Amino acid sequence: MDLLSWLSLAGICALGAMSPGPSLLIVLRSASSGLQQGLASAIAHGAGVAAYAILTAFGLAVLITSSPTIFSILQWAGAAMLIYLGWKALRAPSPGSSGPDVQPPHQSVRRSIVQGFGVAFFNPKIALFFTALFSQFVSEQQALTTKLGMAAMVSGVDTLWYCLVVLAVHASRRRRLISKHIGHRIQQIFGVLLIGLAAKLVLTI
Repeated sequence: MDLLSWLSLAGICALGAMSPGPSLLIVLRSASSGLQQGLASAIAHGAGVAAYAILTAFGLAVLITSSPTIFSILQWAGAAMLIYLGWKALRAPSPGSSGPDVQPPHQSVRRSIVQGFGVAFFNPKIALFFTALFSQFVSEQQALTTKLGMAAMVSGVDTLWYCLVVLAVHASRRRRLISKHIGHRIQQIFGVLLIGLAAKLVLTI
């Protein structure tokens, strides 16, 4: 591909990553537990996106998007994960009256990785996105290194964006721009939004 094609691919992927959705909510929720958790979730999400990018580059994503059974399984699994995470956020304990800092429920780095990767991998719409996107850039004559380079670019753009989001959240916490009770309310809002997104996904199955 020429330079213009690479820049076009990067720009489209950046716009896709920046669009609000369940991925953003999951990364933000992980970031509320700490910088390491947020970055782990962001990097894992990029890995999940890379998996679909590689599958699409080699034409395997067509199997996912053309098979109603596989597509439905991924949709139901994604909806179940969003409902579970939303319920956990809604059941987060209310903070006490003491202490000025945000004290969100602690989440391990391992769980952040699982959630970051899962919200990308169990979202079959990502497969549809890449199937439509890569069809404009991928050809059978392209070298293996070019296809892997495209997947790496997609994953890198996605990871970079969510890492920037995590760093912004971390900076606001360090400057105490978010109070303890507002932080708890944000957790509850995340829960409602995640369950709402799950309901929307179920209704489209």
